Amino acid sequence: TILVGLGQIPGIRPPPPTLVVPVRSPPMRLSRAYRSNVLAVGLSVSLGLLAVVGILSGPFAPRSSERLQGFASLAGRPIRTARLAPGVRQIPVRLVSPRAESSEASPKAPWQNTADTFINIDATPEERIQAVRTLFERRTELQDTLRSAAEAAIQKRDLEGAKNILYPTGTEARRVVDGLDAVQRQVREILPELTKPDTLKELQTRTTDSLPRSFNPDSFNATKVISGLQSEIQELTQEIQAAQSNPEKLRERIEAALDESKNVFRRTPTGLEMPNYTVLASGEGFEIREYDPYTVAATPMTTAAGAYGDALQSVTDSGKAFNTLASYIFGQNQEKTAMAMTAPVEMTLEPGVKEMAFVLPSEFSEKTPTPEMEENITIKRMPSQILAVREFPGFATDKEIESQKAALIGAMASNPDYAIADATSFRVLQWNPPYTLPWLRRNEICTKVLPVGQVVEPVAVATPAVVEPVVVVEAEKEPEEEEED
Repeated sequence: TILVGLGQIPGIRPPPPTLVVPVRSPPMRLSRAYRSNVLAVGLSVSLGLLAVVGILSGPFAPRSSERLQGFASLAGRPIRTARLAPGVRQIPVRLVSPRAESSEASPKAPWQNTADTFINIDATPEERIQAVRTLFERRTELQDTLRSAAEAAIQKRDLEGAKNILYPTGTEARRVVDGLDAVQRQVREILPELTKPDTLKELQTRTTDSLPRSFNPDSFNATKVISGLQSEIQELTQEIQAAQSNPEKLRERIEAALDESKNVFRRTPTGLEMPNYTVLASGEGFEIREYDPYTVAATPMTTAAGAYGDALQSVTDSGKAFNTLASYIFGQNQEKTAMAMTAPVEMTLEPGVKEMAFVLPSEFSEKTPTPEMEENITIKRMPSQILAVREFPGFATDKEIESQKAALIGAMASNPDYAIADATSFRVLQWNPPYTLPWLRRNEICTKVLPVGQVVEPVAVATPAVVEPVVVVEAEKEPEEEEED
C-alpha cells in the first residue's frame, strides 16, 4: 500500500506487480502455527501504519513546515508554491536533499532493519519518510524476500523457514513474533491451573489479601479515605492554578504524560531511573554485564500454601509483595517520603528464599527512608557484580523461569571467559509497567558469574560407606504336638 501510494508523488513510480508465486500444492487446511504467523504479520503492519497515521495526523502531528519538509525530501525535488497575496505570511521551508540523511540500515543490512522504523514508537516523521524511500529503493530485494517466504510456506510447507526469511533474528519484527509465540505458550501452560474449580474458589477468597491495605475491606477506614481524597483534590487544584500561571511547566507535564503513554509499546520504558551497567561481552542468547552498586527495598514473597495451583500462588505472592513495596516508595514510610518509580523490579530465587525488590532512586541510596514497623521490608545495598543475563518476552511464569534458567546455564557452559558462581541463585528482572503489551514485555533471568580462573569448584568429600547391619532372624520353632492324654 505504501509503495503504491508513492506513485502519487512526482518523480516516483510504483513498481510493476511482478510478484507471482506458482502454487502447485493441493489446497490445505491452515494450521494453528500458520494462522499465528499471519496474525503476527498483520499485527506488525498494523502497528506500523497506525504509528504513521498517528504521528502525521494525531496528537503528535508535526507542524506543517516539518511535514512539507519531509515530503520534499521524499520526492527529491523542489515543491512549487503559488504566489501569495500581499500581507499573507509564507511558511519558511528548508528543502532537504534526498541523500542528506542516511537510512537506518546499511546497504548490507536486511531491508527488515529499515522496516523496523514503523514499529519503533519513538521514530520521528522524518525517519519514517526516509525509511519509506529506502524501502522503495530496495524494492527488488523486498520482492525477492516475499517470494522466497511464500515459496517456503506454500510449496515446501516450511512455516519456520518462512518466518526466518521474513523476520531475521535481531529485528524488532522478529521480537514481536517471538513474543506472540511465547505468550501463547505461557497462556496454554497456566490456563488449565487457573480454570480448576478449586483454584477459582480459592482465588475468590484470597483476592483481598493481595490488595493494598487501603483497599482491603478488613482494614477499610472511610474517614481516612475521604481525608486522603480531599488532600489529593487540594493538591491537584494547586497544581492546576500553578500551571495556569506557568504555561511552560504545563506543556512539559503534558509532554511527559504523552511520553509515558508510549511505554505501552516500548520494550524498555523511558523516564525511569535504572541501575548503571556495562556490557562486557555477549553471546547467543545472553549478555555479560558489570553492574555498579545500587540500593533496593526487598520483601518476601512466600505465603501460606493453599489449595490452589502454583500459577495462582505465584500471582498472589507477586501482587502482595508488589503492593507492599509500592506503598513504601510512594510515601508509606516513617519519614512520609515519596520516591519516584524505578526499573527493573527484581525477584530473587534461591533455595529457601523468594523475595521481590524495588531499585531505589540514587538520591536515596545512602539515606533511605525507614520502612514502617509492621511492614516486612529490608533495605539492601547491592555491591558491584558481574551478571550473565538472558532476555525473554511475555510473562515470568514459574515454568518459563525454569526453562530460561536451563537455557542460560546451557549457554554459559561453553563460555571460555566466565562461569556461573552459584547455579542455585538466580534473579528475575522485569522492566515494564503493567500496561505494556504482553508480547513486548522485557523480562530477564540473570545469575552472578566470575572469570573462569576465580571460580572455585566445590570439593567432593568422600563419605564413609554405610554398612548395613546384618540382622539374624531365628527360625521359628515348630510347635510341639501335644501329647494325648
